[in-house]
Amino acid sequence: MPRYDMLFFDLDGTLLSSDHRTVSPRNQEALRAARAAGIRLAIATGRCLGMIPREALELELDFAVTSNGAAVYDLKRDQQIFHYPFQANAAAKACEVIERYLDFYELFVGGKVILIRGEQAECDLPPWGHFYIERRGGLPPMTSMRSFVAEGAPGLEKINVIECPRTVLPLIRQELEALGDFALSSSMSYGGLEVVPIACSKGSAIRWLCGELDIGIERCAAFGDSSNDMDMLAAVGCGVAMENAPEDLKASARCVAPPYDQDGIAEFIMRHVM
Repeated sequence: MPRYDMLFFDLDGTLLSSDHRTVSPRNQEALRAARAAGIRLAIATGRCLGMIPREALELELDFAVTSNGAAVYDLKRDQQIFHYPFQANAAAKACEVIERYLDFYELFVGGKVILIRGEQAECDLPPWGHFYIERRGGLPPMTSMRSFVAEGAPGLEKINVIECPRTVLPLIRQELEALGDFALSSSMSYGGLEVVPIACSKGSAIRWLCGELDIGIERCAAFGDSSNDMDMLAAVGCGVAMENAPEDLKASARCVAPPYDQDGIAEFIMRHVM
């Protein structure tokens, strides 16, 4: 009998290859073996649904926790089953801070991406942004948050600072932390700053999902490599940090797997899960 009933995988720096898009043959084989053994499989990512690469969705996974826990999807039924969106007043406060320093940033809204961009701003997208453009045909820009907030910021899941001078990022983080309304994290694979409502995290979404499925969370394992994985690894029975993760995440995890570019997921599943 497998040791776990469900496995959760971060994408960038964890399950995906260095191209931020594909899954290695060894990792695919390990996931197929886990699925054949009756283990449920789920993505747990900071990306919104529309930025999950097709190559990952084709693995026949069961669920996707997206936007750092702001949304959960049943992939078999192609249905959103959980949503924890921003309140409009909190969104307005966060964007007011960010816009004092930057001319552009991202909003994840209803599983899609909207780029807030000033008239003259240019943006260097992370690699997954280019994949999103390939699938969706472009990033719809807005030059102001005012009308969106006036409408209640409908469906807003996450605010994402995707490119920021190193001297400026700590100032934005400090101001947002002082407001006390947000959970802040970053992805080691690209940097920047991820902003979600204060009680939102991958871990909280996983706890909700396990409750809905009547799965003991101690019978789950999760794999991650960044600060936005910290709560997730603490929530499950076995939190696994990748070797390429920062030291504080590895120190807090129950186990450490080989690095993502050495098929750490496959190594751990075949040695410790099956």
